Amino acid sequence: MLKSALKYTVLLVAIFLWLQAYFPAIYSNTKLFPDDYRFGDLYRLSYLPQFKERTIACHEEGKSLANDTSQVNLYIIGDSFAEEARVNKTDFNTSKYLYTHWANDAYIQLDSTKRNILILESVERAAKEHLSEDVDNFSIAKPIKNTENPNLSFRKKIVHGWEEISPVLFPPGTEERLEHTLFNYDFFLWFRELKAKMNLILFDRIEPKVILSKDKKHLYYMEEADSTHGRSAFFPVTDAQIDTFVTHANRSREKYLKAGFDEVYLSIIPNKVSVQSPDLGKYNHLIERIQNHSALEVPVIDTYTIFKKNPEKYYLKSDTHWNCAGRNIWLDIINQQIIVENNLKK
Repeated sequence: MLKSALKYTVLLVAIFLWLQAYFPAIYSNTKLFPDDYRFGDLYRLSYLPQFKERTIACHEEGKSLANDTSQVNLYIIGDSFAEEARVNKTDFNTSKYLYTHWANDAYIQLDSTKRNILILESVERAAKEHLSEDVDNFSIAKPIKNTENPNLSFRKKIVHGWEEISPVLFPPGTEERLEHTLFNYDFFLWFRELKAKMNLILFDRIEPKVILSKDKKHLYYMEEADSTHGRSAFFPVTDAQIDTFVTHANRSREKYLKAGFDEVYLSIIPNKVSVQSPDLGKYNHLIERIQNHSALEVPVIDTYTIFKKNPEKYYLKSDTHWNCAGRNIWLDIINQQIIVENNLKK
């Protein structure tokens, strides 16, 4: 009897572990598993204990700047720096706020009685991708009802159908979720830290997805710091490429102004390595070259100039993202300059 109960218990546990790893919604929405990113995304990759730092929320409970009487509605197309966990509607002195990730599209309806402001926010390492074509995330016209093309070949229908169901049948990250479910509790982190520390001390080796600064005091994401990676701050960028990025930024602004926005701003958030360790390679100065380009017509939200004056102040030790001080610099520029200015114009 005991043997049978043990067998079924093990079976049920195995099924549950498989389900939560296979279906991200179960993994993300239950409180049975520790938060993967509670000590930062760089620590999660490296498990180096000297960079272990618990992340804290920057929002002040009960405090909200949202203001129904504001004459400004704010829209942001952005990445993880502007995700709700870091920035939300309570942080802006606006009547309406809408955030849309670069990977998504949205149908929006602008209020002509308000000043509608759009901010294009991108971390530096992804800016080349986002500005390599015109921004097209917002549809402001009436949505068009999708109709099946009767001339679509049977083969194309099969391919299209497979593309839709494939992420459901084989969701990405399954193996990673299972690994973190089994070994991401604090007890197991001690062993991971020991292994990472010994590899660094004995073999001068760390997880290949991260890179240490020359003085080993800072940790960076490989995509930002490896000069051979196309997203790196040290990967060469030609003047012709900068011209192209500026052209697409200008065309995107013109497009959304014509669609009803009153102004469009560009905000490129500096890579952590660009501010703290530009000596790791030959810095390509992407942000400055775009922001100072003579043909750029898009007003910018410049945090790079501020951050580089005090490199140690604005980023988390264990994460690629900014800390509360860096976040507040960005929010202050938006609230104290952009929103105030546009409230006066209305």
